Amino acid sequence: MVKRHKRESSMKIDALWGSRLEKRPAEGLLAFTAGRDMRHTQPYDERLIPYDLWGSKAHAIMLWKQKMISKKDVRTIVKGLDEIESSYRKGKFKIDPTREDVHSMIESYLIEHYGMESAGKLHTGRSRNDQVAVDMRLYLRAEMLHCGVLLINLIDTLTGVAKEHLDTIMPGYTHHQPAMITSWGHLLFSYALSLERDVKRLVNWYTLFNYNPLGGAAGYGTRLPLDRDLTARLLGFDGVHESSLDPSQNRWEPETELCYGIVVMMNHLSTIAQTLIVLSTSEFAMVQLDDAYCTGSSLMPQKKNPDPLEVIKGKAAYAQGMVVALLSMGKSLFTGYNRDSQWSKYPVMDVIEECKPALTVMGEIIASLSFNKEVALRCCERAFITATDVVEWLVQKHSLPFREAKVSVEKAVVYSEKEGSEKITFKALKRAFSEMKITVNCREKELMSCQMPERVIQARKARGGPSPEAVRTEMKQFQQTIKHHKAWLKKKIDHAEQAKTEVARIITSFR
Repeated sequence: MVKRHKRESSMKIDALWGSRLEKRPAEGLLAFTAGRDMRHTQPYDERLIPYDLWGSKAHAIMLWKQKMISKKDVRTIVKGLDEIESSYRKGKFKIDPTREDVHSMIESYLIEHYGMESAGKLHTGRSRNDQVAVDMRLYLRAEMLHCGVLLINLIDTLTGVAKEHLDTIMPGYTHHQPAMITSWGHLLFSYALSLERDVKRLVNWYTLFNYNPLGGAAGYGTRLPLDRDLTARLLGFDGVHESSLDPSQNRWEPETELCYGIVVMMNHLSTIAQTLIVLSTSEFAMVQLDDAYCTGSSLMPQKKNPDPLEVIKGKAAYAQGMVVALLSMGKSLFTGYNRDSQWSKYPVMDVIEECKPALTVMGEIIASLSFNKEVALRCCERAFITATDVVEWLVQKHSLPFREAKVSVEKAVVYSEKEGSEKITFKALKRAFSEMKITVNCREKELMSCQMPERVIQARKARGGPSPEAVRTEMKQFQQTIKHHKAWLKKKIDHAEQAKTEVARIITSFR
């Protein structure tokens, strides 16, 4: 009988696999991998509270400037809005399920606490249609800018690690089979380039939708003398939306555009994730994931699972479904506002909540993993991975037509396999030449030299190729592009903050 210590009966188990890994999970990783299995989701309208308050303050200032409400009214309204904001920041102002939406909840609070005479004037010249339109534009813009910053951080990580591995030789693959030799740096840099296009998609969203919908009322304008240019400035928009109807009628469109950009980004992350998963398997053993970004098994004691990378793939699939939902929502709307548009906020908020953390997690995984250079180099000595280089050598050095060179090397591969070799042998190549009645004056030493991995990668100097020199040149130009994106993001973030500051400054003058 096995004797057990008494203390074991009270042992606390935080995870069912902790002893396999030498490091505890990175901060926030378990929440990332668990998804919503163990936590509540924040009510959707609760996320709009800061933006509804900002929009309401800007609207109140505009009404006063246009002499539609008094300074006393603004003071009263702003006092109530400040109370809500303070309570929200302390986590005390929560969505009331008995209310219809965040807009009516905030207005009801103001009227209940400060009376109809002043607070009841806040809704002058606006509808919940343009309220939610402006709230969503502000929310989506803030999330888009934050995603842009996180994307740039990940790109910086990828290019930083890539720089250290420009000479780290590895196999490149097509159809999951060894194809040609590349470098770990070349591969990582290619991922950085794809993510840079995702930054451009976010920039394009800003260009398309950073315009003020507030003042469109129910979609068909108002006879009241609203100053929409003023509220545009106070909310950090680039101008006024040209139509009072379009933002309400196409409320699904900004959501879909941003959601699509995030989904393409997630597809790129999913590709990186799958590559890391495969390269970290014992069959490949080129990549070693840090213990802090792996999990174990509740049953199998040996397991070290790449769960965070698999979760990224799962989130990418989930996000794709949300894009389809948004596109479907926008395909058959009658003119003007339709209540189906309310459901457009749910998919995009879900996608942002699920996908944005993946940028940080992927960056931490890339920064912490290790690459086994010896294993990767050995893989470059197998499976005739330098066969294409032999073809190009015959074309370049011995002036053979490409098609003739390729056929002769194909035959040489077959004959070399029969010899038990995984590289093209001189004997096999000569036999192929003989069969094809080709005369090529080459030496065995030359053939072996053009199949050496180190020489192969150095020779690929064409722009975009994997030679260290070629990658270094492209990275230098790429860093200028990233520098431009950083400056743009900072400028737009500052622009939004300046608008908030102007609102606060004007409000201070009322006190």
